[in-house]
Amino acid sequence: MTKKQQLQQELFQLKAKAKELLDKDGVTAKELEEINNKINVVKSKIQTVETTEEEPIENSGKPIVVGSPKDKYETAFYNALSRKATIEEITLLQEAKNSLGSASEQDGGYLIPVDQQTEINELKRAWTSLREFVTVEPVSTLTGSRVLEKEAENIPFPVVIEGAEIKNADSSKFETVTYSVKKYGGILPVPNELLVDSKAKLRAYLNRWIAKKMVATENSLIIDVLKTFTKKDITGIDDIKDILGKELDPAIASASIVICNQDSFNYLDKLKDSQGNYILEKDPKNPTKKIISGKEVVVLSNNILKTDMTKAPVIIGSLKEAMVLFDRQIISILATNIGGSAFVNDRTDIRALTRLDVQKFDKKAVIYGEVTISE
Repeated sequence: MTKKQQLQQELFQLKAKAKELLDKDGVTAKELEEINNKINVVKSKIQTVETTEEEPIENSGKPIVVGSPKDKYETAFYNALSRKATIEEITLLQEAKNSLGSASEQDGGYLIPVDQQTEINELKRAWTSLREFVTVEPVSTLTGSRVLEKEAENIPFPVVIEGAEIKNADSSKFETVTYSVKKYGGILPVPNELLVDSKAKLRAYLNRWIAKKMVATENSLIIDVLKTFTKKDITGIDDIKDILGKELDPAIASASIVICNQDSFNYLDKLKDSQGNYILEKDPKNPTKKIISGKEVVVLSNNILKTDMTKAPVIIGSLKEAMVLFDRQIISILATNIGGSAFVNDRTDIRALTRLDVQKFDKKAVIYGEVTISE
């Protein structure tokens, strides 16, 4: 750390202390004067360093460029987590947050680096994520709407006469889906030893935790919406085939999947025909998976998709037509070693926040089946 960086950090700490004094009851004028004098002294030292220190140059005589903007942001981000960030770095992080243009999102914390967000998205694939089955709409505001067309694949363009006005197809079904993203977050206790370890280790530790939490959050929101669809009792494979063949629109059925939890999958997996053969089909492309009428069977943990007493879920349909996940595409991070029990446990608590919303789109695109299982 350079002399200037040391002074900047000292100034940052003095300003934080001054703010604490302003919020403190019974603070005296003398105390405020003393802290102001210290702040002015450090400011003067910074100015002196700036005028006396020469900018490093290469042999070519050009200033040395220390890292790309992306590298500088990442360095600032991890310095902030380790409470070593300079004022310039804090300013850089805050400017990135301010660029969102929404005052309601200025709740502290700093945006996770873009490359790290990509790593988290890749890690999420290691767990069963319902996100990949629904329609995902990236959004840049906290509230808004999207106009979407139902059954677009069934409605062709009408013929257009040369030079004539192009009219809307009468059979088109456009609907407006409104969203209001909500804030979701949690706290990860991190040993202080990890903060002083390599950045790569801390990054990997954070990525894995955030990826698991993001998948759990998205699955929970999607399942809550799925539970609002039409419910139907199912006794066997034939009932599922009837839903795919008769109750769902053929266009919906062609893009459908079957979602089970462990209980309902176990029930279906043990069903046999009159000759004692198991009815559930193996996927010829992936023998470890099962299919029903060519539709993928997705199995979730009972801890994720719960059995209601003796009713185990078997969800049939196209989730892409059924619902929309609105993703603000933002993860913000803030660390403290003072709040809660962090101080007494010699650790740093890292808070992560994200914003999502899931809305129903086509109520006829999913049937929420249920099989009765023995307790």
